[in-house]
Amino acid sequence: MGSPWLLGRGPGKDRAPLDLGAFDPVEASDIEAMLSAVSAGVGDLASRLSWRLNPLVQRCVPARAIEAAPGPFAARLRFADGTAVVVKSAVPGDVGVLALAMRRGSVRPAACMTDSDGGIRLVFSWPGWHRDLSLRVLGLDQPD
Repeated sequence: MGSPWLLGRGPGKDRAPLDLGAFDPVEASDIEAMLSAVSAGVGDLASRLSWRLNPLVQRCVPARAIEAAPGPFAARLRFADGTAVVVKSAVPGDVGVLALAMRRGSVRPAACMTDSDGGIRLVFSWPGWHRDLSLRVLGLDQPD
């Protein structure tokens, strides 16, 4: 059988190996194949997000609005070109800091990068701010 699959409640959480020994060997191989397909899809999602968000950074498209998203601790971030993404902050309060900066002036993404968990992060910086602000992109959203 292949490597054990890890179960957890999110990225970076403690994870316990999934024991496939309780299943029939045929079922276990089917489950392993499905989990492999899911793992491949996650990597594909990150590459598609990166492909979609890098032009925002290259063209310096400013963020225009932040609003509540349908999920815990998530926000919808809208850009001037109509792109909308669902984001979460790495540091509590960073979404509020970004919203305040957007009220004071134009805020543009400085970088789009892949983090250690394989997720995509948008990094923002603006004049007068002493550090970069990083938001994890959970996915694209539809503009209203």
